[in-house]
Amino acid sequence: MGGVFSYVLSWVTPDPTFDLTPDPVTGLTEKDCHVIMETWRMVTAERKDIKKHGAELFIRLFKAHPHMQSYFSAFKSRPVEELRECPQMAAHATTVMYALQAYVSSVDDPPTLAGLVTKIATSHVARGISMDDFEKLALVFADFLKSILGEDFTPEAEKAWTQLLKVHNAIYRDVHTQKGGN
Repeated sequence: MGGVFSYVLSWVTPDPTFDLTPDPVTGLTEKDCHVIMETWRMVTAERKDIKKHGAELFIRLFKAHPHMQSYFSAFKSRPVEELRECPQMAAHATTVMYALQAYVSSVDDPPTLAGLVTKIATSHVARGISMDDFEKLALVFADFLKSILGEDFTPEAEKAWTQLLKVHNAIYRDVHTQKGGN
C-alpha cells in the first residue's frame, strides 16, 4: 500500500533535485543517500521496532546460516525460536540496529562511514568472523529489508542499499586482510 501511495504522490509532489553523480569513495549518489535514510526511517519508525526488527534480523540469519549462532556464547545453545525472548539477544540486536542507524546517518559523509565500518570490522575480525559470513549477512539483511518494507523496498531502494552493503563489505575485506583474518 505504501508503495502505491508513494507512486501516486510522486505525480503531484515534485521530486527534490539530487546530484546523481556517484561519490568517488562510496559510489552512492545523493538520491541513494536520501533513499537509504528514508527507508531506514520506515524500518525504525517506532522505538519498539528497533529491538523487534533487530531480533528478527538475527533470527533470519541463524535460520539461514545456523553456524553463525555459535559465535554468540550467551545464546549459542538456545533454540532459535526462543531467541525473541532472550535478553542477551535483545541487547545485541538493539546494539546492531543502532550501529546501522549510525551508518545510515553517515551515508553522505564517507570518512565517517568508513570509520564506523572500520571500527565494527576490527572488532569482528578479532572475533574470527569471516568475510564470507559478512557477505551472507548482507544477503540476509537485504531480504530482511524487503520483508519489512514490502512495496516501499523499490528497485531504487534495493540498488541504494546494495551499494551501501558493497561499501561495508569492501571496508570489512580491507580490515580483514590487514588484520590477517581467516
